Amino acid sequence: MMLVSGAASLNPTTVGGRFGQLTNLASAARPDGAPLEKFVVNLDDPPRLRWKSVMLGNKEGALSTMSYLFKSLPDGLHAEVDALMVDAEARFPEWAKEEMLGVADVLNVTFGDVALVNLFFEITPFCTSIVSQSASGRVYHGRNMDFGLAMPTLSENLRDIAVDVEFRKAGETAFVVTTFAGYVGAATGMRPGAFSITANEREMTGPLPIPNIFKSVLNLMYALVTTEAYPVTWAVREVLQDETMSYADAISELSARKFATQMYLTIGGTGVDEGTVLTRGRNELLDVWRMNATAGEWFLVQTNYDHWLVMPPWDNRKKPAEKAMGNVSAQEISPRAMYERVLSLDPVLNELTVYSTVMSCSEGTYESFLRDCKDCSPFR
Repeated sequence: MMLVSGAASLNPTTVGGRFGQLTNLASAARPDGAPLEKFVVNLDDPPRLRWKSVMLGNKEGALSTMSYLFKSLPDGLHAEVDALMVDAEARFPEWAKEEMLGVADVLNVTFGDVALVNLFFEITPFCTSIVSQSASGRVYHGRNMDFGLAMPTLSENLRDIAVDVEFRKAGETAFVVTTFAGYVGAATGMRPGAFSITANEREMTGPLPIPNIFKSVLNLMYALVTTEAYPVTWAVREVLQDETMSYADAISELSARKFATQMYLTIGGTGVDEGTVLTRGRNELLDVWRMNATAGEWFLVQTNYDHWLVMPPWDNRKKPAEKAMGNVSAQEISPRAMYERVLSLDPVLNELTVYSTVMSCSEGTYESFLRDCKDCSPFR
Protein backbone atom coordinates (compact mmCIF):
# COMPACT_ATOMS: atom_id res chain seq x y z
CA MET A 1 0.00 0.00 0.00
CA MET A 2 1.30 3.44 -0.87
CA LEU A 3 2.42 5.49 2.10
CA VAL A 4 0.41 8.69 2.57
CA SER A 5 0.39 11.45 5.13
CA GLY A 6 -3.32 12.11 5.04
CA ALA A 7 -2.89 14.96 2.54
CA ALA A 8 -3.73 15.80 -1.03
CA SER A 9 -1.18 15.48 -3.82
CA LEU A 10 0.43 18.51 -5.43
CA ASN A 11 -0.14 16.82 -8.80
CA PRO A 12 -1.60 19.68 -10.89
CA THR A 13 -3.97 17.28 -12.64
CA THR A 14 -5.62 16.50 -9.30
CA VAL A 15 -5.46 19.82 -7.47
CA GLY A 16 -5.69 22.37 -10.24
CA GLY A 17 -2.63 24.29 -9.15
CA ARG A 18 -4.11 25.02 -5.73
CA PHE A 19 -0.91 26.71 -4.51
CA GLY A 20 -1.10 29.47 -7.11
CA GLN A 21 1.95 31.55 -7.97
CA LEU A 22 4.06 31.12 -4.88
CA THR A 23 7.27 33.12 -5.23
CA ASN A 24 10.75 33.08 -3.81
CA LEU A 25 10.83 35.55 -0.93
CA ALA A 26 13.73 34.72 1.39
CA SER A 27 16.60 34.57 -1.09
CA ALA A 28 15.58 37.95 -2.53
CA ALA A 29 16.52 39.44 0.84
CA ARG A 30 19.83 37.56 1.02
CA PRO A 31 22.62 38.73 -1.28
CA ASP A 32 25.12 36.57 -3.11
CA GLY A 33 27.59 35.25 -0.54
CA ALA A 34 25.22 35.32 2.43
CA PRO A 35 25.72 32.35 4.82
CA LEU A 36 23.08 29.65 4.48
CA GLU A 37 20.61 29.27 7.31
CA LYS A 38 21.63 26.56 9.77
CA PHE A 39 19.42 23.90 11.34
CA VAL A 40 19.90 20.95 13.69
CA VAL A 41 18.47 17.46 13.11
CA ASN A 42 18.57 15.18 16.14
CA LEU A 43 19.22 11.54 15.20
CA ASP A 44 17.90 10.51 18.61
CA ASP A 45 14.43 11.72 17.59
CA PRO A 46 12.03 9.35 15.79
CA PRO A 47 12.81 9.63 12.05
CA ARG A 48 9.35 11.00 11.27
CA LEU A 49 9.98 14.00 13.56
CA ARG A 50 13.60 14.77 12.67
CA TRP A 51 12.97 17.32 9.93
CA LYS A 52 10.05 19.12 11.58
CA SER A 53 11.91 22.32 12.49
CA VAL A 54 13.66 22.44 9.11
CA MET A 55 10.38 22.12 7.24
CA LEU A 56 8.47 24.56 9.43
CA GLY A 57 11.18 27.12 8.74
CA ASN A 58 11.07 26.48 4.99
CA LYS A 59 7.47 25.47 4.37
CA GLU A 60 6.51 28.17 1.87
CA GLY A 61 9.71 27.80 -0.12
CA ALA A 62 9.43 24.02 -0.24
CA LEU A 63 5.82 24.14 -1.43
CA SER A 64 6.72 26.73 -4.06
CA THR A 65 9.55 24.55 -5.35
CA MET A 66 7.39 21.43 -5.48
CA SER A 67 4.54 23.27 -7.17
CA TYR A 68 6.84 24.64 -9.88
CA LEU A 69 8.45 21.27 -10.46
CA PHE A 70 5.17 19.39 -10.75
CA LYS A 71 3.70 21.98 -13.12
CA SER A 72 6.73 21.37 -15.33
CA LEU A 73 6.11 17.62 -15.58
CA PRO A 74 4.75 16.29 -18.87
CA ASP A 75 1.12 15.22 -18.81
CA GLY A 76 0.68 11.83 -17.20
CA LEU A 77 4.20 11.53 -15.80
CA HIS A 78 3.21 12.32 -12.23
CA ALA A 79 0.53 9.62 -12.29
CA GLU A 80 2.95 7.13 -13.87
CA VAL A 81 5.53 7.79 -11.17
CA ASP A 82 2.86 7.48 -8.46
CA ALA A 83 1.94 4.05 -9.82
CA LEU A 84 5.57 2.92 -9.79
CA MET A 85 6.00 4.29 -6.27
CA VAL A 86 3.78 1.52 -4.88
CA ASP A 87 6.45 -1.04 -5.73
CA ALA A 88 9.49 1.22 -5.31
CA GLU A 89 8.68 2.24 -1.74
CA ALA A 90 9.09 -1.37 -0.60
CA ARG A 91 12.77 -1.03 -1.46
CA PHE A 92 13.26 2.26 0.38
CA PRO A 93 15.19 2.06 3.67
CA GLU A 94 13.02 2.57 6.71
CA TRP A 95 14.82 5.76 7.78
CA ALA A 96 14.18 7.38 4.38
CA LYS A 97 10.51 6.40 4.32
CA GLU A 98 9.90 7.72 7.82
CA GLU A 99 11.82 10.96 7.27
CA MET A 100 9.97 11.66 4.00
CA LEU A 101 6.67 10.94 5.74
CA GLY A 102 7.62 13.54 8.33
CA VAL A 103 8.34 16.06 5.59
CA ALA A 104 4.96 15.26 4.02
CA ASP A 105 3.23 15.75 7.39
CA VAL A 106 4.53 19.31 7.75
CA LEU A 107 3.87 20.29 4.13
CA ASN A 108 0.45 18.57 4.08
CA VAL A 109 1.26 16.72 0.85
CA THR A 110 1.51 13.02 0.02
CA PHE A 111 4.47 10.76 0.61
CA GLY A 112 4.59 10.21 -3.15
CA ASP A 113 5.07 13.94 -3.78
CA VAL A 114 8.00 14.12 -1.38
CA ALA A 115 9.58 10.93 -2.71
CA LEU A 116 9.31 12.17 -6.30
CA VAL A 117 11.10 15.41 -5.44
CA ASN A 118 13.82 13.46 -3.63
CA LEU A 119 14.36 11.25 -6.68
CA PHE A 120 14.36 14.27 -9.00
CA PHE A 121 17.20 15.80 -6.96
CA GLU A 122 19.10 12.54 -7.39
CA ILE A 123 19.57 13.08 -11.14
CA THR A 124 20.19 16.83 -11.41
CA PRO A 125 23.23 18.03 -9.38
CA PHE A 126 25.42 19.71 -12.02
CA CYS A 127 28.40 20.80 -9.98
CA THR A 128 32.05 21.63 -9.54
CA SER A 129 33.88 19.69 -6.80
CA ILE A 130 37.46 20.36 -5.71
CA VAL A 131 39.62 18.50 -3.20
CA SER A 132 43.09 19.84 -2.40
CA GLN A 133 46.06 19.55 -0.09
CA SER A 134 47.97 22.56 1.18
CA ALA A 135 51.74 22.73 1.43
CA SER A 136 51.37 22.06 5.16
CA GLY A 137 49.34 18.88 4.49
CA ARG A 138 45.85 20.22 5.23
CA VAL A 139 43.03 18.81 3.09
CA TYR A 140 40.43 21.31 1.85
CA HIS A 141 37.27 20.36 -0.03
CA GLY A 142 34.91 22.71 -1.84
CA ARG A 143 31.98 22.61 -4.21
CA ASN A 144 29.60 24.78 -6.22
CA MET A 145 26.12 23.32 -6.59
CA ASP A 146 24.70 24.21 -10.01
CA PHE A 147 21.05 23.31 -10.29
CA GLY A 148 18.20 23.87 -12.72
CA LEU A 149 19.57 23.15 -16.20
CA ALA A 150 16.84 24.24 -18.67
CA MET A 151 14.73 25.17 -15.59
CA PRO A 152 16.11 28.54 -14.34
CA THR A 153 13.08 29.21 -12.15
CA LEU A 154 13.96 26.06 -10.23
CA SER A 155 17.37 27.54 -9.39
CA GLU A 156 15.63 30.62 -7.99
CA ASN A 157 13.30 28.49 -5.87
CA LEU A 158 16.12 26.30 -4.55
CA ARG A 159 18.04 29.32 -3.26
CA ASP A 160 15.10 29.85 -0.93
CA ILE A 161 15.40 26.39 0.65
CA ALA A 162 19.15 25.72 0.61
CA VAL A 163 20.25 25.04 4.20
CA ASP A 164 23.11 23.67 6.28
CA VAL A 165 22.00 20.86 8.59
CA GLU A 166 24.00 19.62 11.56
CA PHE A 167 23.03 16.08 12.53
CA ARG A 168 23.54 15.40 16.22
CA LYS A 169 23.58 12.17 18.20
CA ALA A 170 23.71 12.08 22.00
CA GLY A 171 24.19 15.84 21.95
CA GLU A 172 27.32 15.71 19.77
CA THR A 173 27.85 16.60 16.13
CA ALA A 174 27.73 13.44 14.01
CA PHE A 175 27.97 14.99 10.55
CA VAL A 176 26.96 18.08 8.57
CA VAL A 177 25.28 18.37 5.16
CA THR A 178 24.23 21.12 2.81
CA THR A 179 20.89 20.27 1.29
CA PHE A 180 17.47 21.54 0.26
CA ALA A 181 14.67 21.48 2.81
CA GLY A 182 12.70 18.28 2.22
CA TYR A 183 15.57 16.35 0.63
CA VAL A 184 16.74 13.56 2.93
CA GLY A 185 19.77 12.43 0.91
CA ALA A 186 23.21 14.03 1.01
CA ALA A 187 25.01 15.45 -2.03
CA THR A 188 27.37 17.58 0.10
CA GLY A 189 28.51 16.57 3.57
CA MET A 190 31.27 16.01 6.10
CA ARG A 191 31.93 13.84 9.14
CA PRO A 192 34.39 15.90 11.22
CA GLY A 193 37.72 14.19 11.71
CA ALA A 194 36.94 11.50 9.13
CA PHE A 195 35.95 12.45 5.58
CA SER A 196 33.95 14.81 3.35
CA ILE A 197 31.92 13.90 0.24
CA THR A 198 30.41 15.73 -2.72
CA ALA A 199 28.32 14.11 -5.47
CA ASN A 200 28.23 15.33 -9.09
CA GLU A 201 25.86 13.98 -11.73
CA ARG A 202 27.29 11.86 -14.58
CA GLU A 203 24.15 11.33 -16.68
CA MET A 204 25.19 14.05 -19.14
CA THR A 205 27.63 12.26 -21.40
CA GLY A 206 28.28 12.58 -25.12
CA PRO A 207 29.13 15.47 -27.48
CA LEU A 208 25.85 17.33 -26.92
CA PRO A 209 24.11 15.85 -23.89
CA ILE A 210 20.73 17.50 -23.60
CA PRO A 211 19.11 15.18 -21.08
CA ASN A 212 15.45 14.29 -20.92
CA ILE A 213 15.31 14.92 -17.18
CA PHE A 214 11.76 13.67 -16.80
CA LYS A 215 12.53 10.45 -18.67
CA SER A 216 15.49 10.04 -16.32
CA VAL A 217 13.09 10.18 -13.36
CA LEU A 218 11.13 7.28 -14.86
CA ASN A 219 14.32 5.34 -15.59
CA LEU A 220 15.37 5.85 -11.98
CA MET A 221 12.01 4.58 -10.74
CA TYR A 222 12.20 1.50 -12.97
CA ALA A 223 15.72 0.80 -11.70
CA LEU A 224 14.52 0.97 -8.10
CA VAL A 225 11.60 -1.34 -8.83
CA THR A 226 13.39 -3.96 -10.94
CA THR A 227 16.96 -4.10 -9.61
CA GLU A 228 18.98 -3.85 -6.40
CA ALA A 229 20.04 -0.32 -7.37
CA TYR A 230 20.09 2.34 -4.66
CA PRO A 231 19.92 6.16 -4.79
CA VAL A 232 23.47 7.51 -4.59
CA THR A 233 22.77 10.36 -2.20
CA TRP A 234 20.99 8.02 0.21
CA ALA A 235 24.11 5.85 0.24
CA VAL A 236 26.23 8.96 0.89
CA ARG A 237 23.93 9.89 3.78
CA GLU A 238 24.32 6.40 5.27
CA VAL A 239 28.10 6.50 4.92
CA LEU A 240 28.23 9.88 6.66
CA GLN A 241 25.93 8.62 9.42
CA ASP A 242 27.97 5.47 10.11
CA GLU A 243 30.32 6.47 12.93
CA THR A 244 32.55 3.46 12.26
CA MET A 245 33.41 4.61 8.71
CA SER A 246 36.89 5.89 7.89
CA TYR A 247 38.05 7.70 4.75
CA ALA A 248 39.21 4.39 3.26
CA ASP A 249 35.96 2.67 4.29
CA ALA A 250 33.90 5.38 2.60
CA ILE A 251 35.82 4.92 -0.65
CA SER A 252 35.42 1.15 -0.46
CA GLU A 253 31.69 1.31 0.28
CA LEU A 254 30.88 3.86 -2.42
CA SER A 255 33.00 1.98 -4.95
CA ALA A 256 31.15 -1.30 -4.48
CA ARG A 257 27.45 -0.48 -4.22
CA LYS A 258 25.02 -0.72 -7.11
CA PHE A 259 23.49 2.65 -7.82
CA ALA A 260 20.37 3.83 -9.62
CA THR A 261 22.22 6.69 -11.35
CA GLN A 262 25.72 7.44 -12.58
CA MET A 263 27.72 9.81 -10.39
CA TYR A 264 31.11 11.34 -9.62
CA LEU A 265 31.94 11.13 -5.91
CA THR A 266 34.71 13.36 -4.59
CA ILE A 267 35.97 12.28 -1.17
CA GLY A 268 38.37 14.16 1.08
CA GLY A 269 40.08 12.93 4.23
CA THR A 270 42.40 14.29 6.90
CA GLY A 271 45.83 12.95 5.92
CA VAL A 272 48.42 13.39 3.19
CA ASP A 273 47.06 12.67 -0.30
CA GLU A 274 43.61 11.83 1.07
CA GLY A 275 41.65 13.09 -1.90
CA THR A 276 39.86 10.80 -4.38
CA VAL A 277 37.34 11.06 -7.19
CA LEU A 278 35.29 7.96 -7.97
CA THR A 279 33.68 7.77 -11.42
CA ARG A 280 30.67 5.54 -10.96
CA GLY A 281 28.49 3.76 -13.47
CA ARG A 282 25.27 2.29 -12.19
CA ASN A 283 26.68 -1.16 -11.59
CA GLU A 284 30.43 -0.67 -11.67
CA LEU A 285 33.34 1.50 -10.64
CA LEU A 286 34.77 3.06 -13.81
CA ASP A 287 37.74 4.99 -12.46
CA VAL A 288 39.59 5.95 -9.28
CA TRP A 289 41.47 9.28 -9.47
CA ARG A 290 43.72 9.97 -6.48
CA MET A 291 45.45 13.11 -5.34
CA ASN A 292 49.27 12.87 -5.38
CA ALA A 293 50.83 15.99 -3.95
CA THR A 294 54.33 14.50 -4.04
CA ALA A 295 54.03 14.26 -7.83
CA GLY A 296 52.63 17.79 -8.05
CA GLU A 297 48.96 16.80 -8.30
CA TRP A 298 47.91 18.59 -5.12
CA PHE A 299 44.30 19.15 -6.20
CA LEU A 300 41.58 17.41 -8.22
CA VAL A 301 38.74 19.22 -10.00
CA GLN A 302 35.64 17.29 -11.05
CA THR A 303 32.67 18.76 -12.90
CA ASN A 304 30.20 16.73 -14.98
CA TYR A 305 32.35 14.90 -17.51
CA ASP A 306 34.98 12.19 -17.20
CA HIS A 307 38.25 13.80 -16.14
CA TRP A 308 40.33 11.90 -18.72
CA LEU A 309 38.31 13.25 -21.65
CA VAL A 310 38.78 16.48 -23.60
CA MET A 311 36.58 19.28 -22.26
CA PRO A 312 33.18 19.10 -24.03
CA PRO A 313 31.52 22.26 -25.42
CA TRP A 314 28.76 22.11 -22.82
CA ASP A 315 30.98 22.17 -19.70
CA ASN A 316 33.44 25.07 -19.47
CA ARG A 317 34.12 24.98 -15.71
CA LYS A 318 36.88 22.42 -15.10
CA LYS A 319 39.74 24.16 -16.94
CA PRO A 320 39.04 27.61 -15.44
CA ALA A 321 38.83 26.04 -11.98
CA GLU A 322 42.15 24.22 -12.50
CA LYS A 323 43.81 27.41 -13.69
CA ALA A 324 42.46 29.31 -10.70
CA MET A 325 43.70 26.64 -8.27
CA GLY A 326 47.15 26.84 -9.87
CA ASN A 327 47.14 30.60 -9.40
CA VAL A 328 46.25 30.20 -5.72
CA SER A 329 49.05 27.60 -5.14
CA ALA A 330 49.44 24.95 -2.45
CA GLN A 331 51.18 27.51 -0.24
CA GLU A 332 48.16 29.83 -0.18
CA ILE A 333 45.22 27.44 -0.42
CA SER A 334 42.67 27.68 2.39
CA PRO A 335 38.89 27.52 2.61
CA ARG A 336 38.69 31.30 2.16
CA ALA A 337 41.07 31.28 -0.80
CA MET A 338 39.15 28.44 -2.47
CA TYR A 339 35.87 30.26 -1.98
CA GLU A 340 37.00 33.74 -3.01
CA ARG A 341 39.50 32.94 -5.75
CA VAL A 342 38.12 29.76 -7.32
CA LEU A 343 34.46 29.06 -6.49
CA SER A 344 33.56 32.74 -7.02
CA LEU A 345 35.23 32.90 -10.44
CA ASP A 346 33.05 33.03 -13.56
CA PRO A 347 32.26 30.49 -15.13
CA VAL A 348 32.94 28.21 -12.12
CA LEU A 349 30.33 30.47 -10.55
CA ASN A 350 27.49 30.78 -13.06
CA GLU A 351 23.82 31.70 -13.32
CA LEU A 352 22.70 28.31 -12.05
CA THR A 353 25.00 28.13 -9.01
CA VAL A 354 22.76 27.86 -5.94
CA TYR A 355 25.33 27.50 -3.16
CA SER A 356 29.05 27.15 -2.46
CA THR A 357 30.46 24.99 0.35
CA VAL A 358 34.03 24.86 1.68
CA MET A 359 35.04 22.34 4.33
CA SER A 360 37.95 20.67 6.07
CA CYS A 361 37.34 17.60 8.23
CA SER A 362 40.83 17.84 9.74
CA GLU A 363 40.14 21.38 10.94
CA GLY A 364 36.45 20.76 11.64
CA THR A 365 35.36 23.75 9.53
CA TYR A 366 32.28 23.80 7.33
CA GLU A 367 30.76 26.87 5.67
CA SER A 368 28.13 27.31 2.97
CA PHE A 369 27.04 30.43 1.12
CA LEU A 370 24.09 31.39 -1.05
CA ARG A 371 25.10 32.15 -4.63
CA ASP A 372 23.01 34.40 -6.86
CA CYS A 373 25.25 35.90 -9.54
CA LYS A 374 23.01 37.81 -11.94
CA ASP A 375 25.92 38.93 -14.13
CA CYS A 376 27.64 35.53 -14.40
CA SER A 377 27.80 33.33 -17.46
CA PRO A 378 25.01 30.87 -18.25
CA PHE A 379 25.75 27.28 -17.25
CA ARG A 380 27.92 25.60 -19.88
